Amino acid sequence: MDDRTRNRILGVLFIGVLMGALDAAIIGPALPALKEEFKVQERTLSWVFSFYILASLLGTPLMAKLADKIGRRSIYILDVGLFALGSLIIALSPNFSILLAGRAIQGIGVGGVFPIASAVIGDTFPPEKRGRALGMISAVFGLAFIIGPILGGLLLRYSWHLLFYINLPIAFLVIMGALREFPMTRAPEPKPFDWTGLGVLTLSLIALTVGFNQFEGTELKLLPFILLTAGIGLLPVFASIERRAIDPIISLKIFNSRQLVVVSGLAFG
Repeated sequence: MDDRTRNRILGVLFIGVLMGALDAAIIGPALPALKEEFKVQERTLSWVFSFYILASLLGTPLMAKLADKIGRRSIYILDVGLFALGSLIIALSPNFSILLAGRAIQGIGVGGVFPIASAVIGDTFPPEKRGRALGMISAVFGLAFIIGPILGGLLLRYSWHLLFYINLPIAFLVIMGALREFPMTRAPEPKPFDWTGLGVLTLSLIALTVGFNQFEGTELKLLPFILLTAGIGLLPVFASIERRAIDPIISLKIFNSRQLVVVSGLAFG
């Protein structure tokens, strides 16, 4: 593969990651408009963030594992397609519940975009060029949080719906670029999917997310405490399951990679 092809692949990855990162940064200015549109309280409005974050945290290991089993190109296109579908649902949502469902679909899709982008770089770039390519992808997040609020403010002059409609043509271009430029990868020998690990991780993240969302200032309540305790308590159970799994949903060895931890921290802000 020549450098020109690699650069085109990197361009497709860059735009895909930027699309997801912009959505996380652009939503802030839209909150007052969403509150007015759907007549919800501040605490309820916070679920716009919570659903997205929870779904993306679940989507990251799930989509990364599916990409290993099925192929990077197919799952990357699926991720971008889910993100676009979620954006369309949000833009057309008749009520707040439908909007939250769209945010969850968005989150699942965007959760796989960054790890698969990193994996595609590992597949297509030689070792001496991977650091530069990964650095460019990581720089997307800083760029998004600079231009996201500005772009959001401009679009809000017309309608909050445009913040989500704008994702559709971008997603289309990314999907077309991936179909044209990404190499087909052969799936390895199939191994049993780690459904137990995924289930425990899901329960833990739901408990933690709902628990944090139930806090009201300094007031202590029993339910948030129980949820947070349960969520934290499930983490060592999850780690134990992953150590024994034939093909873990998250390999605990990745936490030994300082570079991956730093890059992942940038991805989740």
